[in-house]
Amino acid sequence: MTTIIANEQYVRFYSPDNEQHRRWLLAVLDHVVATDPLALSRGPLRDLWTTPVEEASASDIALATALIRDFEGFEEAAYPDPKTGGAPWTIGWGATSYADGRPVRRGDRISRADGDRLLDDWVKRIRTVQSVRIPTWHRMNAQQRAALISFAYNLGESWYGSKGFSTLTALVGASNWAAVPKALELYRDPGTDVEEGLLRRRRIEGAFFAGGTAELPAVAPAPPKAFPNPLQVRPYLQLDSETDQAARMCFSSACAMLVEYMKPGTLKGPNGDDQYLKTVERFGDTTSVAAQMAALKHYGLRVEFSERADFELVSRQIKEGIPVPAPYIHRGDVSAPTGFGHWLTIIGDPEPLSIVVNDPLGEPDLISGATLNGRGAGLTLSKKNFGRRWMVEPIGGGRWRYAPGKGWAIIASR
Repeated sequence: MTTIIANEQYVRFYSPDNEQHRRWLLAVLDHVVATDPLALSRGPLRDLWTTPVEEASASDIALATALIRDFEGFEEAAYPDPKTGGAPWTIGWGATSYADGRPVRRGDRISRADGDRLLDDWVKRIRTVQSVRIPTWHRMNAQQRAALISFAYNLGESWYGSKGFSTLTALVGASNWAAVPKALELYRDPGTDVEEGLLRRRRIEGAFFAGGTAELPAVAPAPPKAFPNPLQVRPYLQLDSETDQAARMCFSSACAMLVEYMKPGTLKGPNGDDQYLKTVERFGDTTSVAAQMAALKHYGLRVEFSERADFELVSRQIKEGIPVPAPYIHRGDVSAPTGFGHWLTIIGDPEPLSIVVNDPLGEPDLISGATLNGRGAGLTLSKKNFGRRWMVEPIGGGRWRYAPGKGWAIIASR
């Protein structure tokens, strides 16, 4: 059934984000100018009349989706909020609720395909809300829209006009595009553990808004830097812990070394790994990969867990100035290692046949599987013998066999 709208009611039904509506209005304005060439010599209607109509497309959605994917990363299992250690739980590409409104809960899991669909649903929903709430939405290009969609995905779809967003609302509402990128940096949770990560995100969104390119922009890339080999990584010893987890916190001690190197001053004192452990325990047990990944992200690190690491990957990381936490099967003879593994941090590979590590337990005997002493800082280990304990796969009964290219590691990026 067709709805007939009276001529005098067109303005009431006009939507600036509807391309057909805009084309109709522009046609009317063209007719006005043809009748009176000076009719649109000034005023807001001139701005609308001289602004090209952007063809309806999914370009802003595609650009926003790419931005969000880079910022959020994909997580198959739900993880807790860094501030609360609980709700809101997050899953997939940073979603805290599903398309039907149900909140993400502890224990939830999602496939990559379903996570992609959920992100797509959220981006389209946010775009729709932005187009309704922001009166200048139709004046923005695709990149500007994408930047604000990403911003809204992080801070809420109804930010425009809401409490706490007066500065950005005023600038966007006044089409003061040049001032928007700097204003975005205001929204970064100053004084919190996540400030640095949020500031990076705001700067990238600002660069995208300002023009950038259709590709993901980088923030003022620094010239290539040569890092020392081995890296100067502060060692932490697990057995001096003041907690009751000393005997089982090697994973936390190894990751704490990564945090303190990448974010100097984050962890205080010689027992900074105890401080890091408290953060891990907000997300789970010290032996849990998921808990460690959540803790590292809490500190603003961009990390992935790899089960396909090898010495070539380690070498690339060291050249980038990034230590590599990695576990190895440290008990039993090197020809038939046994046990459940132990974590250390690889900090260098200055020689072709060796690596340099900080081992939180102490100096290992890679041949026999014994721990020689409690001095684990700056140790040089044989790649051949370490590799046979690191790149392994289980064969049952707590036994392992050598499997080149199958080392576990935490891989961070700058």
